Amino acid sequence: MNVIVCLITSVAMLICLSVSAENHKEIARKGNKPFVLIARLHSLPEKSAEVVALSDAADKAVETGEPGMLLHTFDRNPNDELGFVWTEVFENRSALEFHLQNPALVKYLSDVSPLLDSFTTELYGKISTSAVNMLKETGTPTKHYDTELGFIRDLTP
Repeated sequence: MNVIVCLITSVAMLICLSVSAENHKEIARKGNKPFVLIARLHSLPEKSAEVVALSDAADKAVETGEPGMLLHTFDRNPNDELGFVWTEVFENRSALEFHLQNPALVKYLSDVSPLLDSFTTELYGKISTSAVNMLKETGTPTKHYDTELGFIRDLTP
């Protein structure tokens, strides 16, 4: 039985995915599991508008060039006007590796870093050591939270 799940992102974009619970174990067995990356940025004073502008350009490049990025949002910390959070859901390990090699992302990291006083990432899920290491090689402090339990549904449309 398939159902349609609709997610509304912070920019009011509607994403509809066909969800089938029957084959989530097969997806997990093949290692094609989606996972989450959270990146926390803190802008230097007077630089937040530039951070937002650069982040907007990066978001557009990811949307058009990375089909393995299932969700990509940039949110402002409600308690700190200089704090921002990227929430990214990747289709699988290959999608993260592609993302980290995307010239638009490489340029974004280079351009935005001087405007920040902190930038950290957190990975949540079963992810290969090579993909985690590839993220760490960007120089961004990274913490990986490996999944203890839970399930993932098939997000294939």
